[in-house]
Amino acid sequence: MNRMNRMKLPAGISPVILLRSMFSGVSTGLYLTGSAVFFTEYIGLSPGRVGLGISIAWLISTATMMPFGMLADRFGGRRVWLVGATASALVFLLYPFAGTYWQFQLVVILELLVSGLGSAGAGRYFGDLFPEGGRARGRAYLRTTSNIGMAVGAAIAGVAISLESRSGYLAIVLVAAAVTAIEAGLIAWAVPHVDHPHRPAERAARTRPVAIRDRSFVALAVLNGVYNLHGPVLSVLLPLWIVSQTDGPTWLVAGTMLTNMGLCVLFQIRASRGVETPGNGARAWARAGIALVVCCAAFAVSGTTEGLATVAALAVGIVALTAGELLTSAGTWAIRYGLAPESRRGEYVAVFGLGGQLSWIAGPAALSFLVVTGGPPGWLVLAGVFAAAAAVTGPMVAWASRTDREEEKQPEPSAHPA
Repeated sequence: MNRMNRMKLPAGISPVILLRSMFSGVSTGLYLTGSAVFFTEYIGLSPGRVGLGISIAWLISTATMMPFGMLADRFGGRRVWLVGATASALVFLLYPFAGTYWQFQLVVILELLVSGLGSAGAGRYFGDLFPEGGRARGRAYLRTTSNIGMAVGAAIAGVAISLESRSGYLAIVLVAAAVTAIEAGLIAWAVPHVDHPHRPAERAARTRPVAIRDRSFVALAVLNGVYNLHGPVLSVLLPLWIVSQTDGPTWLVAGTMLTNMGLCVLFQIRASRGVETPGNGARAWARAGIALVVCCAAFAVSGTTEGLATVAALAVGIVALTAGELLTSAGTWAIRYGLAPESRRGEYVAVFGLGGQLSWIAGPAALSFLVVTGGPPGWLVLAGVFAAAAAVTGPMVAWASRTDREEEKQPEPSAHPA
């Protein structure tokens, strides 16, 4: 009986929800693996211009996160999510026509804006879908299927890139458009309606941001950015470190990525068990900080060893890094949804996500300078940052939990709802 209970899907999760998550993961895997290559090889832009354009697009996208979250509160997460996913599929079809730098810049900005709109809607929607006490476990199932989809998407992009032909590069964006369109179709026709749109009683309150002025919550958003540095460490810093600062073979770059994906699929659900309240989330974050300290120490050692010892140090590091990622994810859902008032859930979730965005804007350049230039001591400085984050997490979550976030009084429902 206990085994059957463990196999049962959590409340709010259905096969359709999981299927949608997998298609979303495929699209993300295609985009992350193949978009930059598409613009350099198919369009003919230089890597420097592509990197600059993507950074500019991320900055603009970050500025829209809170307004998009407020839109999701106003009109309902599912509706905003559907608009974002549909628009994203259409923007992918514009990629082949971006023949100049400025056309490329416009297309990338549009893609990140509409995908950000969809993410804001999804954040609000899943907060409404999952019951209190079941959000972290539900999120774990979504993240597991999404990781499977990302691996599939990365594999498809890898095969297309290996063809070294214009048709192969074009296939990347066409498949991404098709997969995203399927995702939008599932949202429109198969995902259940659970929206609870919020309409403030006072007209002025519709456009007045609240979450960004919540000091304790904003502080946690910044701390979220520190923990989310695991993303740039894995995707940017570690490959550069392996190639330039260790004697490890280059296949370890792909090997560490695949190890991370596999461990995420196998252990995300387990890592999220029992992490449902802000207090649980704080403990998960603190453990994540410790795991990330271990990861940094192991990677530092890998820069001073040779042969099998280097491989062993990198193996310990990637396992610890993945543990930090899994625990960060579990804690994030428990903290941000546990502290966000229902009436402004989309807005609060968006503000919380700003930290994660900033980790990707500042992290790659700052960490590359710190570690690749600084060598093993740079890893130890980063370990100190994670240790400090682990030390302050408990008091900061307690401070945010004591902050009064009253629900806004809702107007009486009209006979003719908008």
